[in-house]
Amino acid sequence: MAIQQRVLFLLATATVVSLAGCGGGSTANVQNPTLASQSQITIAFHPEPAGSLAVSFTENLTAVVTNDPNNYGVDWSLACSSSVGAGNCGSLSILHTASGGATSYTAPSTIPASSITVEIVAYSTASPSTNVVAPVTITSFNKNIAAGTYVLEAQGVDSSLNPYQFAAALVLDGNGNITNGEQTANYISGSLSDTALTGSYFLGSDGRGAITINTKDERIGQNGVETFTFVYLSSSHALISQMDLGNAATGVSATGTMDLQSTPQAPSGGYAFVVSGTDVLNSKPLSFGGILNIDSATGISGNGSITDEILAKKINATALGISGTLTARDQFGAVVFSLMAPFGSGNKLIPLQFTGYTVDNAHIKLIETDDSLTSVSPFGLTAGQAIGQGTATGTFTANSSFSGTYVFGLTGVDLSNSNTVPLTLTAAGLFTADGNGNFDSGFTDTFLALNTVQGTNANPQTGAQISLPFTGTYSVDASGTGRASLTSITFNPEPDHGYTPTLYFYLTGNGNPPLVLQSGDTHYPSLGAGIAYPQSTTTPTFSGEYGFSYAQDLSGVSENDGTAQLNVTPATTPPSLSGITDVNLDFGATQDQPFNGTFSVPTASGPFAGYLVGTNNSLLSSLAFSPQISIDYYFIDSGHGFFVETDLVNSVPPTTPPTPSGQVSFGYYATRTSLCAGCP
Repeated sequence: MAIQQRVLFLLATATVVSLAGCGGGSTANVQNPTLASQSQITIAFHPEPAGSLAVSFTENLTAVVTNDPNNYGVDWSLACSSSVGAGNCGSLSILHTASGGATSYTAPSTIPASSITVEIVAYSTASPSTNVVAPVTITSFNKNIAAGTYVLEAQGVDSSLNPYQFAAALVLDGNGNITNGEQTANYISGSLSDTALTGSYFLGSDGRGAITINTKDERIGQNGVETFTFVYLSSSHALISQMDLGNAATGVSATGTMDLQSTPQAPSGGYAFVVSGTDVLNSKPLSFGGILNIDSATGISGNGSITDEILAKKINATALGISGTLTARDQFGAVVFSLMAPFGSGNKLIPLQFTGYTVDNAHIKLIETDDSLTSVSPFGLTAGQAIGQGTATGTFTANSSFSGTYVFGLTGVDLSNSNTVPLTLTAAGLFTADGNGNFDSGFTDTFLALNTVQGTNANPQTGAQISLPFTGTYSVDASGTGRASLTSITFNPEPDHGYTPTLYFYLTGNGNPPLVLQSGDTHYPSLGAGIAYPQSTTTPTFSGEYGFSYAQDLSGVSENDGTAQLNVTPATTPPSLSGITDVNLDFGATQDQPFNGTFSVPTASGPFAGYLVGTNNSLLSSLAFSPQISIDYYFIDSGHGFFVETDLVNSVPPTTPPTPSGQVSFGYYATRTSLCAGCP
């Protein structure tokens, strides 16, 4: 909404809520000033209030008065239609603030329709006829999220850019309440878990929503409160982003997923897994993955189970054995894996413990909980996922087990200059495995935010980019576990100093995607973890309603994570999209931010380019998509894909002089189901 400077004139159908009637505030400090000249005084929201808010939710408000020599400040009021009722416009916590001081608006807990409009008015105390008005749409609760147990997971950073992981199982009652649940949160200081969770959730008509978790441990979240935004994809799936809403000033920023839990059986057979995070013992970034073959009700004997570890610049040359036990599922479907892995000096066995939150028979969200091991020091703080091999367990015995075209995406750490900040490596790409040990028709966009190897003394450059076609060879272990490894790779042309990453693929079969573990090399030191989806053979399309989640890192000094809903219109020239995002910016939630963009015609043989830009000009300096970021999209099928920012070191399109963004971004998009006829 453009800033308006006007006297508030309400029609006869509206009711002005007096300062005394707004609730929760006091006017004791309001003075009766000698009015200054109106032409000298201006007032503006800074920033403007969000365009919409859910029932019962709270938003912080500030307004700035300029040219007031006495600094009398701001008076606040609310107004809404008489059909709503004067007492149901919501409330303001403070009715008079200093210029730039904050008050909080809380939306009403119930409304008489699916939505109402409330006008928030900020007056210059010195000149009441100088005011600004922000209409805010209050939306009611949508019940498309069914009652049930939902598994949530997210990874990101804390306010000091240390790795952070979260996983939980929450019981939702279908009416906006969290009635039970358990969770684990991993901070750099250790792993914390609690149970008997409560809280609330909300889904608006546009598919965006919010979750508030009340924990039983005040060390988790801020004073025991965690908040998330999400975008609804279907009745069983949503994309989430942890950020600070209301009083939940945790300083945490992370993205992930929320999935309705089916009635899972006890885990059995092979599970491919990858996790990433921190090796606590060495204080270094860590990724590892492999296959866990659950060959008895409570055991992993080690037969058919393998693992690979990438610790900073150390890579295991051959697969190592791993074994252990697991517990029965608890009431929330969680199992505990107690493992022994050869990660120590001389491959000495080290105990590991993971809590696995089961989504269904094929999918488990993993989070490391070594702090629960009382007899030893914790090894790591990592999280990731496991995907079941099912009936394909043990059958991957030849290169023919790995064939088809795959689209991959991964994130990790650029290890340049001993960096430990996550999301400083992003990569997306595609390749065709021919079943005979060859990778054909490959292409990747790989970005290292802090690497300087591609610069020169004459033209120093921070950030490295590899956007190139490639070919290569691979080998599937004959043991049948499903481990495949890259044996050679050739880029055309070769990037500066060459680039020879190490890649492991853990195959899942049955049409499920392999998981991926990656390490860089001497000139491009890095590690990462991700997934490779089989690409559809259907004609590429990008059209209709989507949700997406994304994470951005600005030169290792800040991370922004968000979720959004968007509408894609391929019939325009050029094809265009627009949407609304909720994003963490500098560890503070910024909601309801509009953006738009364009893109080229989708292809399956390589990425299709586009850009995203924030459209609220008053916030251009802080919007996640401002002033503009360039994107490559990778088509998996008409339902989903990856995107990666491409202007870290090069202007796209080229400019003279170049205007690189200095940031990396990675995201995932998927179709979403509209909640009602005519809903956004």
